[in-house]
Amino acid sequence: FMHIYWFGLSAFKIVSKETTVFTDPFSKAAGVTSPRGGGDIVISSNPALELYNNFSSISGQPFIIDSPGEYDVKNVFIRGIPATAAKNQTEAKKIETDNRAIYLLTLEGINLGFLGSLKEKALTQSQIEEMNNIDVLLVPVGGNSVCDAEEAVGIVNELEPKIVIPMHYKTPGIDVKLDSVERFLKEMGGKGEEMDKLLVKKSELEEEKTRIVVLTPQRN
Repeated sequence: FMHIYWFGLSAFKIVSKETTVFTDPFSKAAGVTSPRGGGDIVISSNPALELYNNFSSISGQPFIIDSPGEYDVKNVFIRGIPATAAKNQTEAKKIETDNRAIYLLTLEGINLGFLGSLKEKALTQSQIEEMNNIDVLLVPVGGNSVCDAEEAVGIVNELEPKIVIPMHYKTPGIDVKLDSVERFLKEMGGKGEEMDKLLVKKSELEEEKTRIVVLTPQRN
């Protein structure tokens, strides 16, 4: 099983039996208190920006992942996939120095897709193949610097996860220009289940239809 907590933007805490993973801990520049707590692993989807790399707010001596690659840490297998797709050789050269990534985490037998600060109209075929068989998808929906509602819905339809958690949208106190979550929910044709934290058990993941879970930001 795993518990998933959300702090706002793309900052999450994912807690399994043995391991605590933080994603994209933001700085005070976000407008609210930075995520805090002890962690084993910290993932940054866009390490060049302070909004996604406030590693010092996480205590313990976490293993930091801030670029594409494959990692196996404390029984968590993590694959970082380049977030930007090259359309030609010049772009490929530029992308070599760009560490932005989307991540596939496998822990407790559950596949979790973390799309971080993704700003692409659609995933490439190779990204879809690498992110296959997703149980839980954390997807940005707020537009402007990340995917907007329509782009996010397209990605959800491509990956067909069992549970979708929208992120990176407007919430009280966040000082970043973003749309609200309502447009995404409307595009998905549903309201979403609202909760403080989500408990995911492998045995309870249903195949039939995608659940949308809207988490309340934690304030610590």
